[in-house]
Amino acid sequence: MNDKLYEIFDVVLKSDFSLKKHDNKASIELGENGEYGQMDTYSIFPGIIIAFIDIDIDKIDDVFIENPIHPRLLEINHCAAGRYSYAVGDDKIIYFGKGDLCVSIYDLTKSFSDFPLGYYKGLEIFIDVDVANEYIKDYIPNFDLIEFYESLEKNKGYVLLRSNQKINHVIGELYRVDERIKESYFKLKCLELLLFFSITNFRNIESLSLSKKQVEIVELVKEDLIADLESKITLDQLADKYGIGKTTLKNCFKEVYGKPILKWRKEYKLDYACKLIEDGSYNISDISKMVGYSSPSKFSQAFKSYVGCTPSEYRK
Repeated sequence: MNDKLYEIFDVVLKSDFSLKKHDNKASIELGENGEYGQMDTYSIFPGIIIAFIDIDIDKIDDVFIENPIHPRLLEINHCAAGRYSYAVGDDKIIYFGKGDLCVSIYDLTKSFSDFPLGYYKGLEIFIDVDVANEYIKDYIPNFDLIEFYESLEKNKGYVLLRSNQKINHVIGELYRVDERIKESYFKLKCLELLLFFSITNFRNIESLSLSKKQVEIVELVKEDLIADLESKITLDQLADKYGIGKTTLKNCFKEVYGKPILKWRKEYKLDYACKLIEDGSYNISDISKMVGYSSPSKFSQAFKSYVGCTPSEYRK
């Protein structure tokens, strides 16, 4: 079932990959020996597959290439960890993170995509609406997938729902299912999600999108933040350098990376400090200076608060 739908992976995967099928399950290893991660997919209805994604990549274009898909494909993305972005229209990009749900038309949102944090865990439901519609109508007579697709097409091509209790209830349970009941459970949850869509007014949902110029500025700011970890950089300096309002810069950076600028930099420094400690080439005092702390004691305090132990304990 759904062999034609599985052909999308031949179109969008640039890296080497292996596909192993068993009944209604197919496991896809990305890269040689799964170096980029894995997707476990299940065929749950004619025209519908669900993919559980666990990837770790430096550059998305090492793995994916965004080619047109011929079927009218509806894509439902739920993020469990990391961040994911789509291009929507000619000059807008949306980002979503842990707990968020994005429903989109594949062809309108795949001219560009990215994983800003370099890793991503979540699930995707791919729906060929022309194939799946009649099957879904048997269960939800008043819901028409084709009409839903076309309404999205007229209204930006996507809708982004931020993490909330309803989404967590419908989607969260999909990640923890006994192997013996997976196939039936996935069908039930897919229907529950579409039933949820059938009573949701998506037109009243506003989603923050960034221009490509704003995303470019955020990327330049990130490079400034990591270029010299010993230096002190203020938001005013960054905003003046790139000709952007400070509040806008803060909002844009958080939208891309999911955290405020200064918190992101602090955690980057401490993550880098962990790598330096593991390397074993530097003493703790030197490392504290290399990541911008004025004294080893302040570094140790910040490190313990973030990692859960002191730098000396971490080294052991």
